[in-house]
Order: sequence, then structure tokens, then C-alpha cells
Amino acid sequence: MNTTKDISLPFEDYQINVKLKISALWVAVMFCYVYGDYIEVFVPGVMSEALLVSADRKGIQYEFFAVALLMSIPSVMIFLTLALKPNINRKLNIIIPSLFIVLLVSLNLETGWGFYLYLTGLEILLSLMTIRYAWKWPKAEIMG
Repeated sequence: MNTTKDISLPFEDYQINVKLKISALWVAVMFCYVYGDYIEVFVPGVMSEALLVSADRKGIQYEFFAVALLMSIPSVMIFLTLALKPNINRKLNIIIPSLFIVLLVSLNLETGWGFYLYLTGLEILLSLMTIRYAWKWPKAEIMG
């Protein structure tokens, strides 16, 4: 007969720095963008339209550059969130996700594809979480 009591210990939890949390959110957002674009290739008509793109078409290079610039922002924010000082870091992590939310809503509301609407919703949720963490950035404790 076992007379020892079953004592449940709480799970160990570590305090994770806000920079790591926000950086991880940027990683998640970036993967959603990549997966959305990858899956979109299989939407009927997308590849046939892509094959019609011509380097002679006026402005195509600017359009491609604009997309590349826009999609590089989450990648860069992963690093900047870890490297920048809290004051500018907090501001960037409030402003940039806010702009991305506006962009996501304006560009993706016309689609009827469920996967795209799902990823858009998830990207918006992750961006809102980024804003929330940045908004509630912990204040430094002053030793006195």
C-alpha cells in the first residue's frame, strides 16, 4: 500500500521577454504570408495569368518591387524587434502592424477563397497581438 500523497506541482514557467514574443509573432505573420502566396499559385487561372506577364509591360518592375518591399518588412521586423531599443521598437511595432491590417483588409476582402480569408483573419489577429504586446511594453524598474 502506498501511503505517499500525490502532490501536484505546478508546471514551470519562464518570463519571456516582450521582444521575443513580438519577434515570434512577426515570424508567424511572415509564414502566413508565404503560405497564402504559395497556395494561391494553385488557384485556377493564377498561373495562366502569371505566364502572361511581360517584362515589356509598363510598370511591372515597379509592381514587383513594391510587392518585394512590402513582403520584406516582416522579415526585417523579426530582427529589428530583437535589436532596437524599446522606445523606437514599441512605436514601430504599433505603427507597422496597424498599416498591414489596413492593407490586408483593403486587398483581401474581395476574395471568395476560404483559405485566403482564413489566413487574412489569422494575419490580422497576429498583427493585433503584436500591437497589444507593443502597447503594453513593460516599463523598466528603477533601482533606488
